[in-house]
Amino acid sequence: MGDGLDMDRLRQEQVVKRTRWMIWGESLVIFGLLVWVSLEYENNLFLQSWAKANIGPVSFLLNGTLAGLYAGILLGYAVAKYAERRTEDDKILESVRKRA
Repeated sequence: MGDGLDMDRLRQEQVVKRTRWMIWGESLVIFGLLVWVSLEYENNLFLQSWAKANIGPVSFLLNGTLAGLYAGILLGYAVAKYAERRTEDDKILESVRKRA
């Protein structure tokens, strides 16, 4: 009975891991598209005039601001996850040292 539960937990952990990788992949694709739109906005006068006419003051986000904000969010999340993992590893090492 216990082995079945362990296998289910292992499958769930694998699904979570794959899902995290998929989310990172999708986030990087979105970032690439934001960079592409930003470059297109800078080089296309028609797009600039269309954006100013249709989306008004929000068009300043297309000049690279939105891509920079998104990159900052991704980087901040990655650094926070890395720091969290490092502190967990440090806690594990500390508990092992206390036992020894």
